Amino acid sequence: MPALHRCGPRFALALLLVLASALGAPAFAGLAETVARVKPSVVIVGTFRATDSPRFQLRGTGFLVGDGQRLVTNAHVLPDGPMGSGEPALVVQVRTGTGEWQMRSVSLLGRDDARDLALLRMTGEPGPALKLGDSSRVREGDSLAFTGFPIGGVLGYAPVTHRAMVSSITVAALPSPSAQRLREQAIRSLRQGNFEIFQLDATAYPGNSGGPLFDPETGEVMGVMNMVLIKGTRESALTQPSGISYAIPVRHVHELLQRHP
Repeated sequence: MPALHRCGPRFALALLLVLASALGAPAFAGLAETVARVKPSVVIVGTFRATDSPRFQLRGTGFLVGDGQRLVTNAHVLPDGPMGSGEPALVVQVRTGTGEWQMRSVSLLGRDDARDLALLRMTGEPGPALKLGDSSRVREGDSLAFTGFPIGGVLGYAPVTHRAMVSSITVAALPSPSAQRLREQAIRSLRQGNFEIFQLDATAYPGNSGGPLFDPETGEVMGVMNMVLIKGTRESALTQPSGISYAIPVRHVHELLQRHP
């Protein structure tokens, strides 16, 4: 029978130091390296018309997937009306190797309005695509991060990264106790079936829409930033942010890519 040995003072002190180091390790230890890898894949989505002032209007964020020419964003980032002659052109801006922004025209490959997702293809050379992860592995309490262009161009066209914890995994559309309080979009969502969405304890802004929510260690995309809870008017999202944001699980991006290979 193996003997049991007492822990001497030096061993006990060493054990305490190891435990303290492990427990105190930051949840975002590898985030700096991951951000450096993710940023080149994050693009600006907007519209361009030579007669407008400014000519380029930022509408949201997107990120490159697959072959590096396709990109994902929110469906609500796209212009409301039909894109035709005389209307602003849908474009993206991608970061070149020299650090400058280059404008590219894009075409719509497919969209999933119920889950607020759109798949676009840009012209020109492909860029570095992000790897899509398995969102079924995401648990409440997980630490993630997201990158995008908050508050439009107010902060300049530089991608900004925020930390986020998954506060809850809940349904995207909840039945209202009163039919009068159901909006058209909520009714469509209910008819097409509820789906789970990630609630985050992070402050996002309109320009973050369509940005990647990713694992801070691996950089794998786990979701697509979708909306922020606002208190009162839309302007209050800037003056009184709620600190509650939402993201669409990336499994719905996988499904969209399968429908539009």
